[in-house]
Amino acid sequence: MTQWWKVLGSAALIVVGVCLWVFARDTEFLWFRGGPLGVVLVAVGVVDLVGSLWSRDRRRVE
Repeated sequence: MTQWWKVLGSAALIVVGVCLWVFARDTEFLWFRGGPLGVVLVAVGVVDLVGSLWSRDRRRVE
């Protein structure tokens, strides 16, 4: 069974990261600026998305 909540969570990280990077580059959140924080969120979301989809494909083969 697919863990859709992990896929949706990863997609949400990617969307929030893109929004921060595009719309809030110079905005500061505590000690983070919006642009670099957005890039980090996109990277984490992509790694998590690829990991969850790859593990799903491996379970299907076994």
